[in-house]
Amino acid sequence: MNRFRAALHHPITNLVVALILVATSLAEVWESATGHAVMMAIGTMDMKVGAYDGVLAYGVVHPLRAVAELVESVERTSQV
Repeated sequence: MNRFRAALHHPITNLVVALILVATSLAEVWESATGHAVMMAIGTMDMKVGAYDGVLAYGVVHPLRAVAELVESVERTSQV
């Protein structure tokens, strides 16, 4: 169980998950923007915020945290 927990909390795992979140939410944002662009241009649809926008924001912050953890772990190992 400790190995499983360590794998889940590993910075590389967090970085991979964050990249997946960013990629999938960007795909949703792109699909939404291009699919509704004509309706928005003629004024028949308002801009809407979806869950993918929040996932994108979380996905952008998450890799920054993972990189910070990686840098801290490298600094700790270099001091030993």
